[in-house]
Amino acid sequence: MMKNVYLFEINDVIANQIKLPYSTGLIWSYCILDKEIEKNYNLDGWFYYREDDDVIFDKIENPSVVGFNCFVWNWKFNLIMAERIKQKYPDCVIVCGGWQQPIADRSQGFFETHPYIDILVHGEGEITFKEILLENIKQKPDFKTVAGCSVKNEDLTTFVTEARPRIKNLNEMPTPYLNGLFDELAKDCPFVLESTIETTRGCPYSCTFCEIGTKYYNKVQRQSVEKVKKEIDWISANKVEFIYNADSNFGLFFDDHLAVTKYMIQKKQETGYPVAHRCDWSKARADKILEIASRFTEAGMDKGFTIALQSMNKSTLKAIRRKNIDDGKLGEFLNLYNEANVPAYVELILGLPEETFDSFLDGICQVMELGQHNYIGIYSLTGFPNTPFGEPEYVKEHGLKLIKTYTAFNHYDISEFNNFERETMIVGSNTMTFEEYKKCHYFRWVVMAGHYLGTTQFISRFLRKNNNITYRKFYETLLQFAYDNPNTVLGKELIETINSLEATLDTKHPWGRILPDVRKNFAWDFEEATVITIAKNRDKFYEEIKGFIWSYLQIDLGEELLADLFEYQKLSIIDPVVEYPIKQKFNHNIHNVINMSSPLKNKADEVTFEGTNYSGDYYTWGKEKLWWGRRVAGCKTKSYRASSIEHRLSLHRGTLRG
Repeated sequence: MMKNVYLFEINDVIANQIKLPYSTGLIWSYCILDKEIEKNYNLDGWFYYREDDDVIFDKIENPSVVGFNCFVWNWKFNLIMAERIKQKYPDCVIVCGGWQQPIADRSQGFFETHPYIDILVHGEGEITFKEILLENIKQKPDFKTVAGCSVKNEDLTTFVTEARPRIKNLNEMPTPYLNGLFDELAKDCPFVLESTIETTRGCPYSCTFCEIGTKYYNKVQRQSVEKVKKEIDWISANKVEFIYNADSNFGLFFDDHLAVTKYMIQKKQETGYPVAHRCDWSKARADKILEIASRFTEAGMDKGFTIALQSMNKSTLKAIRRKNIDDGKLGEFLNLYNEANVPAYVELILGLPEETFDSFLDGICQVMELGQHNYIGIYSLTGFPNTPFGEPEYVKEHGLKLIKTYTAFNHYDISEFNNFERETMIVGSNTMTFEEYKKCHYFRWVVMAGHYLGTTQFISRFLRKNNNITYRKFYETLLQFAYDNPNTVLGKELIETINSLEATLDTKHPWGRILPDVRKNFAWDFEEATVITIAKNRDKFYEEIKGFIWSYLQIDLGEELLADLFEYQKLSIIDPVVEYPIKQKFNHNIHNVINMSSPLKNKADEVTFEGTNYSGDYYTWGKEKLWWGRRVAGCKTKSYRASSIEHRLSLHRGTLRG
């Protein structure tokens, strides 16, 4: 009689989009190559998107083995489902693998608190799971003979087997794209599909906040370009819209990765698929990777190049075992990408050890001072259990304050969200109090809403060039203005942001803010919600900011120049209720001062502003421009001086970059 196997790789459906179950697809691809497994087992259920617990549970019948791929976004769901399965089917073997379950040397005591789980798989799971199935065929299976596992003893203690060596030749690894496993899923899935590919596996770096930064994965293995091309062929033929590249450092092997890039673009040109590509870029040689990033940008397939700095503080970088490019090189790289018309954005993390309130604010502003005005990603630090942040010694050394919050996950319908998933958030340390941590969040909020989603960016850039007001002074003072004036648009938004963050950190509701008049129950990022509110109160907001410049920054620009500056700022952000293009005459050369560092002149100038027309649809505008488009400054209009029409035309023809 055939034994039933069920595999779980649960992801959340976001914007009607879901990932194909790549990890469990690789595992089952290995398994079905074995004749004994093929003869004895049936893959009776493959669960890869979140549904109601009861709906999934009712689909499970007489399971012999159930495998769970565990991540921070599905861990609690998996535990609940595993316990229910074990209660009804006590002889079923429950196997967990993935990043969220404990590694071998941290697995002692796990089964005492999770007695419904039988085996933990450590490291690469493809061969290990196959051997578990083969052992399970035996009359008296002994899972302690399978390498790469922690196995539950009868008394709930833990037996750790010998370590599993890594797969040496990824080219011999079977793939669910090429063996037909994904064929039916691609046909029957009710959602837009996202695929995953690997050109490499492993990472040479050892960043403490990353689970891949362990000795087990420090050697990088490569797949052949030809094999990856065949997977792209399948993705293209099956009209899968998105490719996520799971490499930790795409671009590290330049020749291979350039070849993959060219082929992906070729397939899009031939078939229309894949539509877009997303990856984690290599942390070295940003200058060399420009060619790859440029090709993706020109093909409309990627939202720019990421420079993952994480921190600008040297003490922090030492604590997290990381070395960044120096400031001089960073400025050069940013200029290089800007000149090539390739969006480049920087990533920073809030909550890292040795970071202070001042060093965090300085880091953000330092990036702005270097000319990064396109986008900056500022993320809250999650303490993953298998990193040093899960080690008591590391936590004690740096005085880390850890709390459990809902998973930092936005852009969902809260009425449909199973909000029981939790993650460990780092919200303080020896060098940053909890109160300072929250103040960093508020500064992040005002910078993101003002500068990187654009509502005050052009004002601050003008004052930086013309009045020597540093970005830190501008945004710290703007935040103080919001504190002092709670009845202003920005003041009310600060109160909403503070209340939402406090409630989130206290686990009273998930991350994000709801704007019922835009879309019922839909959760936006804090800064997105603020920009939408500002858009609905645009004139009032900018009148109040005029007062801020006069009374807080104590700058008198004169009525004519002030009017020019604010009109330019307002027109630089897409308004969902107006029709584009818009032509506007100015009394000063505001456009050139902000964008080209030209000297200010009292000279008549006409600027054309181009943007997408939304006919008052704030939800679609927010989704497309503030959410999907933030990395490419999608919320901003494109502006051109009347005298630069030929320049604009050449840009559209692709004959000139800049």
